[in-house]
Parts: sequence; C-alpha cells; structure tokens
Amino acid sequence: MNMAMTPKAFTQDAASGTDVTTTSVLDAAGLLALGPEWEELVEHALEENAYYSRRYSKALLSHIEKRPLKAITVWKGETLIALLPFVSDRLHWGGLTSLNKAWTTDYTTTSIPLIDGRWMDEAVCALLDAMGATCTGGDAWLLPNMSLEGPVNRALKTEMSKRGLPSQTFDPFERAVLTKRGSFEDHMKEHVSKKRRKDLRRNRKRLDDLGEVTWTAHDSGPELDEAIDAFLKIEASGWKGERGTALDCTDATRAFAKEAFGDRGGKGITRADVLRLDGNPVAINLTLVTGNTGFTVKCAYDAAYRGQSVGLLLEEEMIRSVLEDDWIGRLDSSAVSGHLITSFWNDTIKIGDILIDTRVSAASARFGALSLLEKLRRSLRTTAKGLFNRLRS
Repeated sequence: MNMAMTPKAFTQDAASGTDVTTTSVLDAAGLLALGPEWEELVEHALEENAYYSRRYSKALLSHIEKRPLKAITVWKGETLIALLPFVSDRLHWGGLTSLNKAWTTDYTTTSIPLIDGRWMDEAVCALLDAMGATCTGGDAWLLPNMSLEGPVNRALKTEMSKRGLPSQTFDPFERAVLTKRGSFEDHMKEHVSKKRRKDLRRNRKRLDDLGEVTWTAHDSGPELDEAIDAFLKIEASGWKGERGTALDCTDATRAFAKEAFGDRGGKGITRADVLRLDGNPVAINLTLVTGNTGFTVKCAYDAAYRGQSVGLLLEEEMIRSVLEDDWIGRLDSSAVSGHLITSFWNDTIKIGDILIDTRVSAASARFGALSLLEKLRRSLRTTAKGLFNRLRS
C-alpha cells in the first residue's frame, strides 16, 4: 500500500497486465490537484454526495474551511475509485485520544464517502485499510450524518463485519426525501393534509391578487447568477441576517456562495427554483444536483410575504416539477429531524453519526470506552445547548 502524499499513487501488475488497487493520503492542495478523475468518481458514485463534488469542495476550501484537511484516495490504476476527506480532532474527547472525522461543515449535511459502484468491494476494502493506517493520524473515526440504510453504509458494514471492526450509531433520525413516484395530484392527496392543501390554495389566491405570480428554474447562465444574488439578498433580509448567519453577512461566506452555486460556464451543479411576484423574487430554493439526486441545501423567502406562505408555495411547485418533469429522480431535503418538509414529501431516509474503530487488534474494552466518551460528550452538549436557549429566551 502506497501512502505517498501525491495526487496519483498507483502501480501496475506487470505479470497480469491488470491495474492493482492502491491508496494515498492527500493534503488539501493534493486533493484540489485532482481533476477529471474526481469528476468521474462523482459520476459513478455508488451513493451520491454533492457536498464532496470537486466544485463544492473547492469553494469550501477556498473560503470556509480553516482546519487542515486530508483525504484518503483509492486508485485502480489511474482511476480514482474512492474518496474520503477528513479532519483530525485531538480535542474532541478532551485530548484523551485523537479522532478522525469525515469532513463536514456548516454547509454540508452528509459525509457519505464517494465509492465507485463499478469496483465497490475493492474500493471499500482499500478504504478501510487506509482508515486503519497510522498515516491518517488515528484509527478511531466518526462519520457524521451518514445514510444508515444506503448502499455505502451497507457495504462498509459488510466488510467491517468480516474484519470484526466495531461501530455504533449516535443520534439517528428520519430525514425527508422526495422520490419521483406517481402523479402530483395523487401525491398531494396522499401526503399533504386536506387542511394544508386548502391553506395552499387560499394563500396562492392571496398572492395572485397582489400581482402576476411565476415560477422558473435555472441551472446555468446569467439567470442562475441573478437568482443567487437574489437569494443572498432575501436571506440577509430575514432572521438569519439579524443573527449574522446569512451567507451575505461576511465576505467569506458571500464568496463561497457565489463560487459554489453560481454559473461557471456550461451546466453547473446548482439549480435555483424561483417564485416571483411581478418579476421580483419572493422565494428561492437552491438545490445541489449530482447524478439522479438533488440536495436542497438552501432556501429563503421574503418575510414581507410570510402571510402568503410563499416558501410553501414554492415547495409545491418543486414537488410538481420533480414528479412531472425529468430533471431528477430524488430530492434529499438536507433537513434536520422534525422539519416541516417531512409532512410534504413522500419518503424518509435514516440518518445518523457512526463511530468506528478501525484498529483490527482493538480490544472490545477500548471501543466501549470510546462509545461511552462519545455518549457523554453528546449529553453534555445537549444540556449546554438547552441552557443556552433558555438564557436567550
């Protein structure tokens, strides 16, 4: 196994003429040096993760991420077949032992490793080998916001079971998903209450009474950039702007948004759905698209039209578009547990944080201690958050 800090570390089996599987650990510069091979991996990913696409990762590294980032890469010849960006956290458990965390940020809602579905078994085996290697800085791993029943986690669990590697899931919840299935009319009758449907019709009439209402979607060109600018303005005008958490509140987050979501020539990774009143945007949803899955990463609505529920009216248009058009097969809401969107969409997926010990010789007592530390940490964090919220109210 080659652990060189190079963007391409591969060898060739001279006897058989077949490409062998190798691994490397890259720093942020080495990761960004990857080009088409990264995009090919995203295209063939066993389970989509738009947050680990090259463009989105580059925007995060350029403007948001300040921690030293590393990435495990697995190669089959010159083909990149697995990618797992991560950060090492020596203070996660108070300095008792180091923990490697799959890369997430405030603008990332899953850490599913990119695994090439064409070579799933080889990629997963090599990835777990690398996760247990000393060059990663530790053999305890946390994979936040994983799709617990998705194909990547199933493949990891199968291989981990063969190796006797322990794991534990923390804070599982159901995340809303919209799957392309059936007609729009049937969906609304089955998944949206009669009262809610009546409210939507009444609010749409109220909005129609104020002027011409239109809905458009943009994935490239100046129209996309205009939609991003409008989104930044609307988000900053609401409660996120008041709290200083809107993307337009700092130069860094503004630059990130423009680089991550805006037009860069040709079809990008972002779709902006825009609801307009007399040509003026009043609600905007931003969706990151990769493969057959979209991640609804950001939404904002003009608070002046809160009484007309313009955010939900736009949501209704998006549901119609997913079910009637051919631009996507599934939307991942990127939402937390209990979000309102769950009552509008037709599916859920199980999400959770997975703690893994990749040290093959690890005694069960060690993993038990790590699990206890993680449980205690989460309990203390919940208590502190509750106290903070009470003090604010």
